[in-house]
Amino acid sequence: GAGVMVGGAFDPGAGEREGYVGAYSPESRRRRINRFLEKRQQRVWTKKVKYDVRKSFALSRVRVKGRFVRKEDEELLRELASFADKDEGAAAPSAK
Repeated sequence: GAGVMVGGAFDPGAGEREGYVGAYSPESRRRRINRFLEKRQQRVWTKKVKYDVRKSFALSRVRVKGRFVRKEDEELLRELASFADKDEGAAAPSAK
């Protein structure tokens, strides 16, 4: 049969014990699942600004298509972006 590591030692009959899922008894599996569910409820999915200075600096910087650019490179990148937009439009097949 299939063996399992139990308490740091290999137990060749552990995989065949009644009610076990892998190496876990029904009780230890229930405890582990409950711990997972509790931790999942504590997760935070919202963004939080840690440093207001970084946020305000990022908001004040010049961007082209969402990317930061230097002020002197802004015009060049805008031109390149407009050429790329025109090329994409020309490459698209026309619907008839």
